[in-house]
Amino acid sequence: MLLEKPFYFLRHGLTDWNKEKRYQGQRDIPLNDEGIQQAYQAQALLKNEDITAIYTSTLSRAKKTAEIINEIHKVSLLESLALQECHYGSLEGQLKTDPEVDANWRKGVTPKDAENYLSFSNRVLNVVNDILNNNGVPLIVAHRAVFWPIAEAANITHDIDLGNACPLLIHPPTSGKDSWSTEFIGA
Repeated sequence: MLLEKPFYFLRHGLTDWNKEKRYQGQRDIPLNDEGIQQAYQAQALLKNEDITAIYTSTLSRAKKTAEIINEIHKVSLLESLALQECHYGSLEGQLKTDPEVDANWRKGVTPKDAENYLSFSNRVLNVVNDILNNNGVPLIVAHRAVFWPIAEAANITHDIDLGNACPLLIHPPTSGKDSWSTEFIGA
C-alpha cells in the first residue's frame, strides 16, 4: 500500500549494459554518453515541474541522472540504499536470454543467490512510503525493477514501458477509483 500522494518517478539514463541487454542488478555500471544525454533531456522535460526533493539510488547510473536533473531544481538530493536495483545474484553481468526471468522472479522464482522479490518489494515500498510521508512532491530516481512493486501497490500496470530517463508523474486515486494514474511528462 502506498501513501496517497503524487510523486514523480524516473528510471536512470542508459548504460552500456542496458544497451547490451545485460542484468545489471547492484553492479555499479555508469551512464554512457547516450544516458547522459537522456538525463539532460529529462532535465528539460522536468524543468517546470514543482519538484520539492529528489531521492535517488546510490548506484552511479541513478545518482548521476538525479544530479543532472537537480542542476535546474536545486533541491535536496537524498541517496538511499533502499532504492537500489534488486540484487540479481548469479545473473548479474549475464545477457538477458530468457524473457520469463523477470516475470518468474515476481512470482517467487528467485535466481541463484538473488534477492527474493518479496524482500525486495518490502524494501522498496517502505522507502517510498517514507519519502511520501514528507511534505511536497518528490522525484524518485531509481531503476526499472524498483518501479514494479510501486506499480503493484498503486494498482497500475507494471508493464508500462519505462524507458531510460522518461519522467513519469504518478497520481493517487481520485474519488470513486481504486487505482492510481500515470502520466509521462512531455509525452
